[in-house]
Amino acid sequence: MSKTSGVIAALFAVSALVAGCTDNQDVNAVTGALVGAAAGSQVGSGSGKVAATLIGGAVGAQVGANAPRQCTYRNNATGGTYQAACP
Repeated sequence: MSKTSGVIAALFAVSALVAGCTDNQDVNAVTGALVGAAAGSQVGSGSGKVAATLIGGAVGAQVGANAPRQCTYRNNATGGTYQAACP
């Protein structure tokens, strides 16, 4: 596996995991952008490195903003809580 494809695979995996940690879509987008920019900066050289960083940040922001959100609900009958997809 080449360095580029490994970094891209890591970008998507980490963005999906880290970005979905909150219910706040803005926080998820920023987190995804930071992870994407960090991964993108590892690709390319010279002016291509700047472009890869910007593209990585943009892709990470999209992945983070569209991460499935989980909301916590309370069952009034039992008092227990559970998580399910937000409406």
